[in-house]
Amino acid sequence: MFVKNPEYFLTIVKERSISKAAERLYLSQPYLSQYLAKLEGSLGVVLLDRSHSPLKLTPAGELFHAYLERQGFLDRQLVSDLRDLQNKKRPLLHIGVSPWRGATLLPDILPLFEAQYPDVQVVLHEAPVPELGELAEANVIDFCVMQPPGDLSELTYEPVMQERIFLVAHRDHPLLQGQDSGWDAPRPFPDLRLLEHERIIMLPAGWRLARLLYNTFSVHSVEPQNILVTTNTTTAINLAAEKMGFAFLQESGVPRTPYLDRLACFTVGEPPLTCPLAVVYKKNGFLSPAARTFIDLIREFYSRYDRTSE
Repeated sequence: MFVKNPEYFLTIVKERSISKAAERLYLSQPYLSQYLAKLEGSLGVVLLDRSHSPLKLTPAGELFHAYLERQGFLDRQLVSDLRDLQNKKRPLLHIGVSPWRGATLLPDILPLFEAQYPDVQVVLHEAPVPELGELAEANVIDFCVMQPPGDLSELTYEPVMQERIFLVAHRDHPLLQGQDSGWDAPRPFPDLRLLEHERIIMLPAGWRLARLLYNTFSVHSVEPQNILVTTNTTTAINLAAEKMGFAFLQESGVPRTPYLDRLACFTVGEPPLTCPLAVVYKKNGFLSPAARTFIDLIREFYSRYDRTSE
């Protein structure tokens, strides 16, 4: 759809005032008001609720505004991609992952992707989970792999899976005597209250997985007294393998987890605790065919761990 002078409408929405938008655009207020009236007439809908001050978008206005923002992004992306082709540059795909997720996922996915897109250069942005959303908001990355964000004002996401969360510790830990529970058929941990005075290695309290675990502790009336915080799941698992306490591991990381022969594995709660994983990107952003292929590969790879229907 062709929209004449879309920047006029976008400026009105940004300023939330026709008069202020007219000043910014160096136009007269009557001219801008006439533009808005003609635009609404051509679309057959009311875009702005004029009974509010400052102006407020109607539902139709919100939809039209999102369309214009997306169209503007696509236009800029097209110009950039055409320039890269003209300059014979390799297209770039910027992907955000946590260090642990990158280590457990990318060795399986990246070779498959490069077989389909040998000319696309993948740029990895490894950062703690809370920073990944900020990178997506700032358009630094095309998308990231993380838990669904709480604030969806600037971001959107596509669900990938619900994966089980395992409780792991060294097989020789005194609490695990006679508790033979392996990775192939993990049993529920008998009583989370047994962990109250044990060292528990956790991700930071504000992170999605940690919040789920603290909520689970609360449901079971558990108040852990000895918590060691780390931002890297690999660190937590390595410490557990050295008899330094209990840790939690997402099921998808099992195949690339070291020291499996030393560790016992249990599910948490009944039904077993799961955590969501999603592909997150800028709202109204553009996903190139290469990005979409990478996301499809992620979803296919993780389908074996998806517990959504359980």
